Amino acid sequence: MPLFLYKAKNLSGEEISGRYHAKDASEIDFMLKDQGFFVTESRMDNAREARRRMFEKVGARDLALFCRQMAALLQAGVTISDSVAIVRDQSENKRFKAVLDVVYGELQRGKLLSEALAQHDKVFPSFLLSMVKVGEYSGYMDDIVGKLADYYENDFKTRNKIRSAMTYPIILLVLMAGVIVLLLTKIVPMFNDMLTGMDVELPLITRGLIGFSEFVLGNFVMIIAAILLIVVVFTRYVKSKKGSLSYDGFKLRMPIFGGITTKIVTARFSRSMGILLKSGIPVINAIEIMSELIGNKYVEHKFQTCKDEIREGRGIAAPIERAGIFPPLLVQMLSVGESTGELDNMLTRTAAYFDDEVQNSLQKLTTFIEPILLVILAGIVSVVILAVMMPMVEIMNSI
Repeated sequence: MPLFLYKAKNLSGEEISGRYHAKDASEIDFMLKDQGFFVTESRMDNAREARRRMFEKVGARDLALFCRQMAALLQAGVTISDSVAIVRDQSENKRFKAVLDVVYGELQRGKLLSEALAQHDKVFPSFLLSMVKVGEYSGYMDDIVGKLADYYENDFKTRNKIRSAMTYPIILLVLMAGVIVLLLTKIVPMFNDMLTGMDVELPLITRGLIGFSEFVLGNFVMIIAAILLIVVVFTRYVKSKKGSLSYDGFKLRMPIFGGITTKIVTARFSRSMGILLKSGIPVINAIEIMSELIGNKYVEHKFQTCKDEIREGRGIAAPIERAGIFPPLLVQMLSVGESTGELDNMLTRTAAYFDDEVQNSLQKLTTFIEPILLVILAGIVSVVILAVMMPMVEIMNSI
């Protein structure tokens, strides 16, 4: 249905405005009349712009803020529709604000929150939608939304830690690339011109550096085009079904980085599964939902086998162990949780443990990478200085 923008008044002079999905303008008149308002202005919103605003993905920070504010409002006794309206008015994300405006309109028409949110499945993940349904059926919406807030806040913090840990190494890599380009395209050609007019035999290292510099200058456009082509081909391959499966599997097996990726996946699995089980969702249903939450296609593929075994009544620890994707500690915690009947609590503790492990691993990785990059950068500069100074020394000795 098209999206309409409207303005309306009531007999007291109170004005309201918003967006509403309707077949035509008369449906908006009918909807607002029931609320005691009459339409003063209505027009169809630009369809392309509306779709762009509504279906733009929202980050973990926005989802965490939405859930946290909703939980606080619901615990204070505010109705769901009024809570959505308040969160909408406070949202700084314009796209998210437009989505919440439509959700509020759907709630006013009598739809459940899960039904209103489900119309924007590009914005609200399936995990959130499933949990909201559980909250509606159980009557503990405030508690469920609070758990969702904890989940997305942890997810946002983990992403921030990864970004923070990799910022300095990335800056060093960019600096290194800039130095190399500057040396090869400016400094080396300048000394080459100066040395060409002198009758002196150039050392092998100097000839090699000059040859490489001339190759880069002569084929600069082709090199840039080749790099861009490789990036485009790689990106498309990674986005394909087969490519994403193999690439995500490689990320788990990579030296150094593979261990961190495994810990991140394990923490995400433990936290998500713990929340689902604490909310009263059966293990089989929780595993179904979990297969879309891991964020790694290789692990999701492995989950298919686990789901079949769990349906057959083989528990959860044994199938997870046979899948061979998670650390032994998680398997042991699952086994203990099954035997004691506290699987949800064990998973929550496991998630906290692996969160700390991820942070420690990132700190160690940063500490390990930074000096290596600095040594490489110093080595490159030293080679260039050596290649330039050696013929200069020979010239000085021949005078």
